[in-house]
Amino acid sequence: MNKRLLISSLILTALMAFSSCSQAVKPADTTASEVTSTSVSVASESSAEESEPTSNAYDHTFNPHVISQMYVDKYGEQFKEDYFKYCDAILSGADSVECSKPLWMGLFQSISRVNLPIVSEYCYDSDEYFGAVGDGVYELTYSIPKDEYLKKVDEFKSRVEDLIERAVLADDSELEKALALYISESARIDYDYDAMGNVTFRSKEGYGISPYRAIMTDKGICQETAGCYAYLLLQVGIDAITCGALNKDSTEAHEWTLVNLGGKYYHCDPTYQCSEKFSVNYFGMNDAEREMQGDWDMPYNNIGDTNEIWQRDFPPLDDSRFKQFWTCYNCLLDREENKIFCYDNSGTEDANYYTMDV
Repeated sequence: MNKRLLISSLILTALMAFSSCSQAVKPADTTASEVTSTSVSVASESSAEESEPTSNAYDHTFNPHVISQMYVDKYGEQFKEDYFKYCDAILSGADSVECSKPLWMGLFQSISRVNLPIVSEYCYDSDEYFGAVGDGVYELTYSIPKDEYLKKVDEFKSRVEDLIERAVLADDSELEKALALYISESARIDYDYDAMGNVTFRSKEGYGISPYRAIMTDKGICQETAGCYAYLLLQVGIDAITCGALNKDSTEAHEWTLVNLGGKYYHCDPTYQCSEKFSVNYFGMNDAEREMQGDWDMPYNNIGDTNEIWQRDFPPLDDSRFKQFWTCYNCLLDREENKIFCYDNSGTEDANYYTMDV
């Protein structure tokens, strides 16, 4: 049996902390205004001088109940129902929650890294102590005082809404949402070299390494950026999940996002894109392109955070509908024309374009 079959998600996470995203190049500085205006430039948008929002502005309401369909397929509808109870309890600062199976409490903690990122920073459950406080009722604890924590919840919700509304427009298609958030987030987030290889890292804001930090700040490493992008997609109704991998000689680890568009999953790597901001050349990759971009050992990709979903258990991802993106040096997302214009590295005005039909 290949040794990679035995690699747990904990080992993979540790490898990511020591060697993740080593191919990423430190990106140029990007201001918040650049992220807002450049990454989602649209011919029909109003000028920067206008203070009133356009009629096409997207008003996002935070969704407390998001989960990748891959988890539902794996664990069933009752798992999803109980997980949403867990989300409600966490977001309200409850001291306990009902759950059908004790084992699921640990799984809830694991999948919340991406499906409810605030959990990673402030919340704990019975996974460590199996702290049942009643029949089918389990303890929840928090790392900071309850009143402070509830303020953090409000800040988190507001931040998620803001990041989405910066990028997405009201009448965006599924593909436009995915592209707008991909461009916006890879432009907003700078790769944090101080965190790479530091398993005890805490940021100046006091955050550990998790997608929560990438949401709340403008920095992250691969497992933070990939999870952040997946969570924002789930918030706008697009199924997404993270995917962790080792390269073929097991010397490097990395994490990116699997995104379901038009009923098919594609590899999208917002961390690699941080080094080539305002482009899409790591978006919508099939297995062959993803393998080439990093020499990843594709059948052994660990999907999600439960160490029980592996790419080898699914049909190959072989669709090449986004092949044109993979040589894109810079891009312009134009909703009015329903096109994304892809420029080569010479900046030629005779740009190729892709018609967005999803």
